[in-house]
Amino acid sequence: MLASTAFIKKGNLEDKRLRTGTATSVNMANANQLYYTELPKLELPTLNAHTAGLEHTDKVMQIDDGFLSSLGEEHYPGNLGNDFKLFGTPALLYRRFTAKLVSQLAQYAEKAPERASVLDGKNGVGKSAELLKVASVAASSGYLVIYAHSTTRWVDSSRPYALRSNSDQYMQLEIVSELLRGIGAMNSEVLSQIPLGKDLVVGKKTLTATKTLADLVDLGVRTPALAHNVFEALLAIASTQTNVPVLLAVDEVNTLWSTSNYRDHNDEILPASRLRLISSLLPFFEGKSTLAKGWVLGATSYSDTRFMPKNMRDTLNPAPKVPVANRELAKELKAEKLQNALPFSVLRVGTMSAMEARALMNFYHRANIIASPVTEALVAKRWIVGSGNPRQMFAGVTSFF
Repeated sequence: MLASTAFIKKGNLEDKRLRTGTATSVNMANANQLYYTELPKLELPTLNAHTAGLEHTDKVMQIDDGFLSSLGEEHYPGNLGNDFKLFGTPALLYRRFTAKLVSQLAQYAEKAPERASVLDGKNGVGKSAELLKVASVAASSGYLVIYAHSTTRWVDSSRPYALRSNSDQYMQLEIVSELLRGIGAMNSEVLSQIPLGKDLVVGKKTLTATKTLADLVDLGVRTPALAHNVFEALLAIASTQTNVPVLLAVDEVNTLWSTSNYRDHNDEILPASRLRLISSLLPFFEGKSTLAKGWVLGATSYSDTRFMPKNMRDTLNPAPKVPVANRELAKELKAEKLQNALPFSVLRVGTMSAMEARALMNFYHRANIIASPVTEALVAKRWIVGSGNPRQMFAGVTSFF
């Protein structure tokens, strides 16, 4: 269970909590007791391979604690970390769109599609949440899950980097080592089922053919200097083996094509593709590398527009079509459109239905986010005012926190 973001009262009501969105502790011994509520203990089904069915659509489900612990609370995607703390439990709505994604995941378990898929939609519509739910289901279904959930940190110049010798690429050993640690924690059993198949030399280390991917990942965690080599070897073996299906999931995937905030030794801005970690993942989203079994799935993010390339944004969100009378101009526009065509399939995440909004409001009431009873009028108001956007509906009911 996650800790609350509530204020902790130090005084007569030390066991009470004030429901606010601020993570801090203050002395509130004389505060009005009416503002204090106990964190509810919600009994929710856990989202996994057995519960991810149509019978659970429009129901709020808890994300598996073991899966989340492999991510680290500080690195939950998007705003989900703050949401989970406010709820008192990591829970998300299992939407019909989620069921559709889970169905596709099962379909690709035997043979991967030729192209990657990317979830796209308006800011706050739930792209990161959908990717998280699919990754959670895949992990409980015996998939090898390689889940990168906070890729903006890879390009915003907040982490160390260094030029690779005899190359124009830049290494990010700390980030890759952390990524490998998460992969190891998330897939401890699955990794041990996949043998290397042949002797593998990584730096000055040699792993025999009888070793498994678990040994390979452990090497990258224990020896950060070899993290990039290990991650690239992991991708190469995982993508060709047929023992288990693979889910390669990348959130904020637009960062892979962005211009980073890093600079090279000549003080020139680095394109993200010159970061070694990103260059190892790009081929899977550009159709140059594929999986034997499984799915390559990403999700876009418009939260930080610095790392959303303009051509990608324009292609994903084209201007309204206007008939062009000039045939030559129409040909030019068509050619430009083909040139800007994306190398992956796009899956649109839509806004919530009225039924989904009601399920969400009922959950907010159970979690003490909403104090008043959930009526048709309340649901209609929040759904209409928020335009069916879950982030906007959430903001509407928490604006006083």
